[in-house]
Amino acid sequence: MSATVIRAATSLGLHANARSLSSITQSGHYLTRHMIMQRQFAARHASATSAFSRSTFYSTMPSTKSNDQVQPSPAPMEDLTGAIKAGTAGSVAPEDSLSSASTTAIDTKPPAGLSGKITEFVRKGKEIVIQCKDGVKLLWVNKKIVKDLKQAQLQDGHQLTRREFQLIHKTDIDVKRMIPFGLIFLLATEYIPLIIIFAPQLIPSTCVTPSQLDGRRKKIHEKRSTMTEKLILQNKREITKEHLASYNSFISIAKKYGEGFDYNMIDRQHLSSFCKFMGLSGFGPKFMLKKRLDKHMTYLHKDDVLLHQEGLDSLTFSELQVANEERGMRSLEVSREHLEKSLAYWLRVSQSKDAQVPPALMIFSRMFLLHSTFKSDPARK
Repeated sequence: MSATVIRAATSLGLHANARSLSSITQSGHYLTRHMIMQRQFAARHASATSAFSRSTFYSTMPSTKSNDQVQPSPAPMEDLTGAIKAGTAGSVAPEDSLSSASTTAIDTKPPAGLSGKITEFVRKGKEIVIQCKDGVKLLWVNKKIVKDLKQAQLQDGHQLTRREFQLIHKTDIDVKRMIPFGLIFLLATEYIPLIIIFAPQLIPSTCVTPSQLDGRRKKIHEKRSTMTEKLILQNKREITKEHLASYNSFISIAKKYGEGFDYNMIDRQHLSSFCKFMGLSGFGPKFMLKKRLDKHMTYLHKDDVLLHQEGLDSLTFSELQVANEERGMRSLEVSREHLEKSLAYWLRVSQSKDAQVPPALMIFSRMFLLHSTFKSDPARK
């Protein structure tokens, strides 16, 4: 196996020898394969991935604090050498391993008229098919890494890092999505572009490009903004935005109104609204909505524990965006400082020892605080 890994390292431009690679574990072997596949994807989609290929796939260095929305700098090759020698998948960020390859831009203009539109549609369709094939290959590699992590966790008592936890969580979801996605890909490939636009929840995350992900984020933010405006106008409770913006007031509200935010005390209409606000499906009877919402909030609670232990300084800008978005907070058109402060306030309340805050109250508070800014934040234009 050492010879295979040495050849793989050589193809990546790394200097390695049999002695230094003799202790590589099985997960390290998969990590090397993962890096080789990414190089192959980057070569195929060089023009579109040049801005984010290295920095989003294998950035192992903690990002520096900045108020500008700048992606973290690419990791130096020495860090990649250390990741291979370490023989673990923990150095791979979850969104890195789950990133997808984008399509290659074509400069040639299609002919005008109906024939031109058809030609352009066919061209984009072919690009999406290639993108999905590459995403499935990447998902297969992720699945093998996750298998090793779970085995190490059960047999050796390995403590998962936050990035490993995220990789396992997202890969498990993507594997479940492969069933409907595989049927669509085999039986109705021509409808995949429409599925990506109107039903992205059926598509594995490895098959979604960054531009498609940004489009989905914008739609979710627009829906959340509309729901926030309606809530503020229709709010008849004694709870206001100012109460939820202060930690002490928030804890007082949790003690006073906590029982009213139990899932069993909330009607179906409001449960559906909570699900939609958190990016979940709002369809189904009350018991399904409760189960769906409880599952998501349980996942966030486990993630909160790991974030509280590891801190926020090591998170990349992209990781901060995802973490805020998953919790119903603004992730677009904001600075890194805002993302850190909003996430830190969430963690302070959710991990509070002063009172037990119901998950539904956490969601309710995000509706009020969606457009909130911090004192040091620049005014929104």
